[in-house]
Amino acid sequence: MTALTEDDVLERLASPENLNDFLLNANEILFQGIKSLLPYLFINNDEDIQEYAVKPLLAKSGPLDSLDVSLRLIYALGQITKAVYADILLFSQLSEHLQETGEIAEFHDDIVYEFMGNLNAVTQNKTLFQLIEKMKFSDFTIFNQTRYGNMVKTGLTLAVTSLLQELTYESGT
Repeated sequence: MTALTEDDVLERLASPENLNDFLLNANEILFQGIKSLLPYLFINNDEDIQEYAVKPLLAKSGPLDSLDVSLRLIYALGQITKAVYADILLFSQLSEHLQETGEIAEFHDDIVYEFMGNLNAVTQNKTLFQLIEKMKFSDFTIFNQTRYGNMVKTGLTLAVTSLLQELTYESGT
């Protein structure tokens, strides 16, 4: 698996025109980050164990080829914080909800503001969240709708890159 560069991530997250497509890309990126962390969880480097136990677990269509299962595993093993776990789970759940309902959400919709208000990666950046909040409730709705949507998209992109950084392996952790 090739590692994602920051430019790749930013490019993939800049292209979507609506929240649904953004979430699909974000979930793929986050899952790729999770999958790159998984091999480091298995501490036994014995060739047989790697070949006959670890590789099948990580293989396409293997038991860990699911964002939810892999996310729970790395959280249960203490490799990520509860906040990171909750944020990635929120991305996944909102994407599933929008797919099930068939609803197309725009970046300026109320559901997105509520979603961002529940993301630790956004709310911990007080300056960003306050700016989004001010734009959300400004009087210049028509003028600011596009700017607000772009600000929201930027905030979500920063959240994804922040979460992705939390999924990098550091020896000694």
